[in-house]
Amino acid sequence: MKRRIVPGLAALLALTACQQKWVYEAERNQRIMATNPPRATYDVPPQVIYRIDDHRFITLENYNHCAGNTWYNETKQGVRTNVGVTWPAGFKGKLIIDDPTGMNVAIPKVSTNLCGDRGCMNYVGYSTGGGRTFAWVQYDRNNISFESVESSMLYAFIVLSDRMYVLKRERYSNDTYVTQYPLVSGIDLNKPYPEWIRGDSFRASNRPGFLSGFRTPSGDDHYVCVTPPYRTSR
Repeated sequence: MKRRIVPGLAALLALTACQQKWVYEAERNQRIMATNPPRATYDVPPQVIYRIDDHRFITLENYNHCAGNTWYNETKQGVRTNVGVTWPAGFKGKLIIDDPTGMNVAIPKVSTNLCGDRGCMNYVGYSTGGGRTFAWVQYDRNNISFESVESSMLYAFIVLSDRMYVLKRERYSNDTYVTQYPLVSGIDLNKPYPEWIRGDSFRASNRPGFLSGFRTPSGDDHYVCVTPPYRTSR
């Protein structure tokens, strides 16, 4: 006699199997993080993924399919800072760095592994010290998304000598919501600002033309990454 599994029970068993898989993967990732194994080394040349000017640029190194170690470089001052592991090809938004002082830098990224049932968490690394150190702030905390790469196309970052604008284009209108972050030496954008420092937020339609004229000296406004053939080693 053949036993038949009713559809509802089959769905429950499938869901249970999926949950077991998720738990296993989570536990495996925790074990990997705890043991901190050596990261694979990829035999690929460094490439400039974003250039500010002739002596300031961002490189991607030791990468696989455009995901790897991101470095900020400033050759006049001898600055070379490992910003962390990012996937520049996944961020499809705009980035303009127009700070003639050279002190302020921003490196937005997407996080494909931080998307749970409450949405994704995506961050921008920022420096107010000439790229010597970077801190991180979540730029989409008020805009829940489950597709980081697709959503990144709606964002633009503009870095000036005293502030950073984060622009979020609304999907179903022609307007853009703008958040203004203060960029002063030592600022922590994750904490309340000192009383003499203020941010701002507004709709671009209320301040027409306020961004006209800003550009990166090199003309770059997107990351560019090319995936070459590679070999791996340990």
